[in-house]
Amino acid sequence: MTRVRPILFALLSLVPLAACDGGRHTDADFYGVLPDAVRFADQDARDNVGEKKPQGPLWIDVKSFAGGGWQLTGHTLNRDSVFARVGSTNAQRVETPQEAVVIQDTGTVAASPEAVAGFSGGRWVKAYGVLLHLNTVKADSKEIAITLTSYATDRRVWPTDICRRVLRLSYQKDDAGSWRRTHDEVRKKCEDPD
Repeated sequence: MTRVRPILFALLSLVPLAACDGGRHTDADFYGVLPDAVRFADQDARDNVGEKKPQGPLWIDVKSFAGGGWQLTGHTLNRDSVFARVGSTNAQRVETPQEAVVIQDTGTVAASPEAVAGFSGGRWVKAYGVLLHLNTVKADSKEIAITLTSYATDRRVWPTDICRRVLRLSYQKDDAGSWRRTHDEVRKKCEDPD
């Protein structure tokens, strides 16, 4: 009987662990919300930047999106698979945000031609468009909530305009079993301090 008790205790201690794993979401759940989150965040960034809408590309920070998949599913997702499921034919993949948006201080010397022309410092980016970075994914059995940041850039003005917006998008399954956006919240607007 003394040998049975430790074995029984060990088996019973595994029951709560097995119950916790049953609530994990699948790759299909992540891929079910991904295209809508990308479309919504891209459009939100382009619509709320000001008068001059970014006409450049949509860049996807694929490492951050794969990380969001890991947060939801508990296992590593292949970056190629994640990018293939983004759902935007115009999207460009970047491994790091610096590949799309390189911000440099153009601080110039007072007597330089740039300073004389009125360009006495500021920011510069490689191109203009929208970069999406996935911050976090949180979920319970009924809802998936994604927080992401969009960076809209514009080189047509000096210094370069950069609008950083933070969104939280919530999704729930409908009766057909598809994930639908049920709520969107702006956590940071362009004009809000960083």
